[in-house]
Amino acid sequence: MADSHPLDEQLCFALYSASRAATSAYRESLADLGLTYTQYVTLLALWERDGQAVSELGTALRLDSGTLSPLHTRMV
Repeated sequence: MADSHPLDEQLCFALYSASRAATSAYRESLADLGLTYTQYVTLLALWERDGQAVSELGTALRLDSGTLSPLHTRMV
């Protein structure tokens, strides 16, 4: 099957690649702190607005409760 839309011409792939590159750029520094990128952005959101409910945090981070709950448990 001939592909009329090669992967490297897809906007979604460009965004995916950029996201992975950004996360990778932080990886070594965050590893020294014992944090993942997701934990880091969670801390940024909490520093920005302390005392927010978990549901508000999930909205701010665009994470569902199935992702946020285990993350919260590991960080507490």
